Amino acid sequence: MGKHERKSIDEAEQIIKKLLNSEKLSNNDFNNHWFRHAVAIAKKIKNDFKDYTHAEHLGSRYDTIGDIKLNLPKNRSIFIETKMSDTASGIGTKANISQNALTENLLFYGNVRSWSKFREDRNHEQWVYGYLNEFTKYPDYLENIDNLTKQKEEKARFLRKLKNKNKKAKELLDYIREKDRKEKLDYLGYLKNKKQSPEMINRFLTLIMLGIHTQKDISNLIQSKNFSGEIKNLYIYYANYSGSNILVRKENAREKVGELLGKYNKFKIIFPENLTHCKVVGIKNKKETPLLQIVLHWKNIAQGIKTPCLNIFDLN
Repeated sequence: MGKHERKSIDEAEQIIKKLLNSEKLSNNDFNNHWFRHAVAIAKKIKNDFKDYTHAEHLGSRYDTIGDIKLNLPKNRSIFIETKMSDTASGIGTKANISQNALTENLLFYGNVRSWSKFREDRNHEQWVYGYLNEFTKYPDYLENIDNLTKQKEEKARFLRKLKNKNKKAKELLDYIREKDRKEKLDYLGYLKNKKQSPEMINRFLTLIMLGIHTQKDISNLIQSKNFSGEIKNLYIYYANYSGSNILVRKENAREKVGELLGKYNKFKIIFPENLTHCKVVGIKNKKETPLLQIVLHWKNIAQGIKTPCLNIFDLN
């Protein structure tokens, strides 16, 4: 999610808080891309929790879960996570998260190298530059870019535009993609031999399934001493289009997690042969059921070039 989109979502969460507290809306609020979603979510929250006393926007706080805290009588409170989509079915079950999430979130015991450190040890940037510089017909403005990272990205973009009519351009991008693929496979092979933490895998799975997808939120909550307590009081509101209307549904995190975790005795990560992903599986009676697929991926330009990340797919 880009900075502009995140800002728009944050403002929409503020709109929900204002509506819940009967506060005045600004002109910017009415022009927010997610305004109709915010109105629909606020309306459903009011209907679901008729006795609430006050709402707080949690925003970018690092010490708690959810986007909004809803205060209830007798010093009770719940937390609400909002998911807004322009599509009819998007509910946040697919995540795109930090490239180092597998190690940053302590899914393995001990001092385990992150994907970024692994690439650094393999001189990833240097060998990518080497391949790109084998092309000898770049325009002068590319060769004159002082920032080497920017030059690398622009050269790769240039080759990508050229690859359908220039054999050398296609060949070089293919070399980079294949060597990067081998590097990914080597990294997953490295992780395969590390001891896993079933408890942290359990927590990671729980957070992803609940739609907690930012590294800030995941790293914060996954190590919480009151992890179960935090989840127990969380509700997730999904707002999606249904024709020309906004359809909102509520999900009780405690019930969803209980249903999922109750099916299995244990969770672990498996590493399929010759594939650039791993999977979180649930185990019961020695049978493994795939739940999440975690793909080593590059978001921009081409594989191996810009913005490494983990693409996560819900297989449940």
